[in-house]
Amino acid sequence: MQAIFKNTFLGFAILASLLVTLIMTIAQIPSAKSTMQNIPVAIVNEDQGALGKNITKQIMNNKTKVDHADNPIFKWHQYDNQSAAEKDLDFNGNYATVIIPKNFTTDIMQISQTNQPVTIKIVLNQGRNNTLSTSINQILTGMFTKIGTGIGNNSLAKLGDATIPANKVNTIANPLKVEVTKTHQTTNLEAASSVFFQPIWIASLAVTMLMYFASKAFQPRHRQDVLKFKTITVGLIAIISILIGFSTRFYASQILDYNFPDSLTLSLFLSLASFAFIMLFSGFIAWLGVPGVAIFGLLLFFGLPLLVMAPEMLPTFYQNWILPWLPMRFLYEGIRELLYYSNNFINQNTIALMVISLTGLGLFFLESFSKRHKASFL
Repeated sequence: MQAIFKNTFLGFAILASLLVTLIMTIAQIPSAKSTMQNIPVAIVNEDQGALGKNITKQIMNNKTKVDHADNPIFKWHQYDNQSAAEKDLDFNGNYATVIIPKNFTTDIMQISQTNQPVTIKIVLNQGRNNTLSTSINQILTGMFTKIGTGIGNNSLAKLGDATIPANKVNTIANPLKVEVTKTHQTTNLEAASSVFFQPIWIASLAVTMLMYFASKAFQPRHRQDVLKFKTITVGLIAIISILIGFSTRFYASQILDYNFPDSLTLSLFLSLASFAFIMLFSGFIAWLGVPGVAIFGLLLFFGLPLLVMAPEMLPTFYQNWILPWLPMRFLYEGIRELLYYSNNFINQNTIALMVISLTGLGLFFLESFSKRHKASFL
């Protein structure tokens, strides 16, 4: 019994249990502390009447806050016309656009004669974040329903004791109709932007580890041998990356039944992402050894919750200091950009992945000049 308690592995088991539970709990902070705040939304007032201007002013000054949030739910941006607002319903632009139509004030004033509710249009940018766009739809629809109820009550109060046909009372009391349309629709690819993350990341990490252990059997005689070996390794990594990218896309199509609009471009992007990750892993592991794997293994658990959530729902610290530095963010956002916004292969995310590739390559080859190799030369 005493021998068991003296066994160092027992101590490591206790330490591991405490450390792992701590790490996994910390990884849940973004989800547990998520709030909707400062979500960019556009408003276009095409009405020149007093009512349209008043509603716009009321919305622009909206300070409605979610529970325990320090900032308003929406960060409103006013546009002069609909076409200008549509340009900002882009990859990282506004989540929605609210459009107050022409003659809004006049139509509201004449509603007792026309018996037709006035339509407020909401355009949702679904590709930004499908889950958040659903919540935005509910909040905006509820907000304009409330505004419409207020307008209706005022209209009924002004009519006083006037006789109103029964079929018009409901229209006067509820003068607004909300019409919701979606742009950059995700259709049946809602989860496609996140489904590639784990296969690409884990496959890249596994390939890196196998390459690292393979290099251990190599015994160079000169520095040129090290550089030559690393050059051949990079060539093999490029080939394996293409295999990972195309096979992952193929599996997603065949097993998960996803129908991608441009399979070739998507496969090439996944290949680039895989190459970037393998080179980044290889560069760090070349210097740090096997412990470097733990860094990227932990990023798997910390990164996924951050990627799935919209940035505006994350705590400020994670928005400013964690999310921008996650290398897998460029894979996640690049897929979203390709699938929902029909962008070309070359975009800001492919450029970022190229920079990551060059960074990993630099670290990988610089390690050739470390003292560790010099000691092994014959």
